Amino acid sequence: MVIKLVCPGCGSGMSAPDTYLGKRGKCPKCGTVITIQPAAPPARPSTPIIVDDLPTLIHTEGVPRRISFSNIYAIMNNDQLLAFWKRGEGWQYRTSHGYVPVRSAESLVPEQGEFVLAEGNVREFEEGHRLVGVQFFKIAGGGGLKSLLRGESEIFEKIVGRVPLGLSQKRQFLLFIRDHYFQSFTERAGDVIEYLTNEDFHTTQIGDTQNEDSAGLPQEE
Repeated sequence: MVIKLVCPGCGSGMSAPDTYLGKRGKCPKCGTVITIQPAAPPARPSTPIIVDDLPTLIHTEGVPRRISFSNIYAIMNNDQLLAFWKRGEGWQYRTSHGYVPVRSAESLVPEQGEFVLAEGNVREFEEGHRLVGVQFFKIAGGGGLKSLLRGESEIFEKIVGRVPLGLSQKRQFLLFIRDHYFQSFTERAGDVIEYLTNEDFHTTQIGDTQNEDSAGLPQEE
């Protein structure tokens, strides 16, 4: 086998038997000492990345990056609340017998659909923890919900933008809050409760939604 190589001094091409692989010798033209090894393949020009969905890429800047352990999280489709995050136990998924850990309901998690992730921002006050704001995110439909099976914070990688809630979604989220938390939990979130009980179908964030794990997305017009 013949080794093709190129002199780094003068650029001359040459060849040597493979028995000389790794040995050193001089270029017959310029005398440069070279190590006999195959010439590196020519560099391929980088392929430009074609972005055909720039508004989506911009819109996903600043999405929540991970679960914030003080906050609340719930996921809904158009008609019902499908899952919520439970501190210490991870994502719980809706079944006909109640909520169970999502891995126990793997076959029920849909591949397709329209889903909304609600993040409730919680603050600690002298009298206890209080809900102070909520924001809502659209989840990619193609396999997006399956990310719940891979880890607690994987779902955030599937966010494609902000979205307001529909009437049924509002009702389901309000019932979730009332079923899982004391009435005092929403004492500082009157604007959130007002939104969940009115016919505003344009708002995507209410109250204080700023925290270290969620920089916030630009408001949709």
